[in-house]
Amino acid sequence: MIAGDICSARYFLKISTIDDKRLGHDLVKVQWDEFDSEDDEKEEGRSDLDRRKALVKDVPIAQTARELLSAAKLAGTIPILVLPFLSKDNKDGLLEYLDKLGLRYHCKSDSYPLFDYAPGVPTSISPNKPPRRIALDITTLLSIVADVCNMPPHSIQYDNDTHAQVDQAEWESHEPILPAVIFPYLDTADELIAPPGVLSKMNKLLATIGSDEERERAAILVGTTTNSSESLTDQYNKLTVYPIPSTMKLPIKTVPCAEGFVSPLSEDDIEKLSDEATEVFNLAISLPGGSEIATANKQLAKMVRSYYFVDRNTLGVGGRVLLHQPRSLRGFGKLVHLSMRGLPTRRNEILS
Repeated sequence: MIAGDICSARYFLKISTIDDKRLGHDLVKVQWDEFDSEDDEKEEGRSDLDRRKALVKDVPIAQTARELLSAAKLAGTIPILVLPFLSKDNKDGLLEYLDKLGLRYHCKSDSYPLFDYAPGVPTSISPNKPPRRIALDITTLLSIVADVCNMPPHSIQYDNDTHAQVDQAEWESHEPILPAVIFPYLDTADELIAPPGVLSKMNKLLATIGSDEERERAAILVGTTTNSSESLTDQYNKLTVYPIPSTMKLPIKTVPCAEGFVSPLSEDDIEKLSDEATEVFNLAISLPGGSEIATANKQLAKMVRSYYFVDRNTLGVGGRVLLHQPRSLRGFGKLVHLSMRGLPTRRNEILS
């Protein structure tokens, strides 16, 4: 039994050396142990194959599979059963039984690797393989849509008293955060998700201080844009100097916490987080298989890592958390350069 995360997903990995011959032997043993002569009379008329499939749940490897599922559920990890000596075309019914359990498994005839999360490489098809999710905090969403992150360096001028935004613009000129940090991380996900409250708060901020292009980028990210003739990626890339990778999954899906979920956060913990950060924390740990997180909130990142590595899993199993620098909406910053599109409204704004 192996537990780990390989910087990709939290998992329990069980490797079994059982082969077709040993599985057949175990089934014969179960038949001898379970059936007496009266049972044999009741089973008359059923084929030997049907009998074996009905008994496969009682062989040791099936019991091991159930125990693996139970342990993984308690630990909040992804269970994987590796069967390197068992053929995918085995007729004894074990693989069908594993499918019914919902357990992910790999046989010797599978040509794909166990962990195939490389950016840009299609993941292998597996009926029980959960999607790799990344939950986005409002700090990350604002960074993705902000003009300061999507325009050439020094395109926006701020008043001297807006020190935080001046610093952010300066850092952007040294190392743009989208192509260097955020996009490469998000490109590894099968799904990008955000809780309802986070998206609602983002839209409220955009309605108050967001520019037209910041609101347009946000609509594209969540798939509410009215332009249906182009892909979301192409629409976004017309509004930025740092294109989104073609393999990055859009739109960002709205996902609430799992039904019946009870947050482990204490009152003291909740006081340290905003409502949006609390919602992201609860979403990430409530989903089956967990979820990774992207945020600029240090306290949120600290609590998520503490939960995965300390409170939840004494084996040190945990999901990744990206902690990046924050970026703000343009707000009252003034444009000093034309964007790549050179919109007339921008020229009028500059001239005024």
